[in-house]
Amino acid sequence: MSKDRFRQFYETYFQKIFRYVFFRVGGHREVAEDLTSEIFMKAYKAFESYDENRSHSSWIYTIARNHLANHYRSAGREVTDEDFESLPVAADDLEEQFAASEEEARLLKAIGQLRPKDAVLVKMKYLDGYSYEEMAAALKREKGALKVATFRAMRDLRVVLQAPRPAVTSAPPAGTD
Repeated sequence: MSKDRFRQFYETYFQKIFRYVFFRVGGHREVAEDLTSEIFMKAYKAFESYDENRSHSSWIYTIARNHLANHYRSAGREVTDEDFESLPVAADDLEEQFAASEEEARLLKAIGQLRPKDAVLVKMKYLDGYSYEEMAAALKREKGALKVATFRAMRDLRVVLQAPRPAVTSAPPAGTD
């Protein structure tokens, strides 16, 4: 195994994997950093089996997904593979912990309001940076079907984002004396 080859692989995928983990651990930076380090240690140990001509980024995302599932299971959460893919993004925590912009928090909340399968597609394509080919390999679905489903998920996301936001007032609701 070439250390230079792994270094290039690490530099290519570190930020993508960190974001993938970060959004799935509710924006807890320290936890995301630890898990991302563990993921890349696993990848390093298994790097001889990596074939960049065949698997592209799906190899490292599979390691990350499995490591996150194990992390949740070891914490006592019963998480099925399907449940794991639809874990919500904790937008409120992100906003508080990292002073995320209002629009960023609004986007994350809106993604959380989508159907779980739609949220997964939006996250994979637009937050995690998967190509449709990589999504097809990871989800074991046809590329064309994923393009259509992602288009529809984005259409639904636009509807959620265009919904009027509730007004913020300091007065208590009527009838709550």
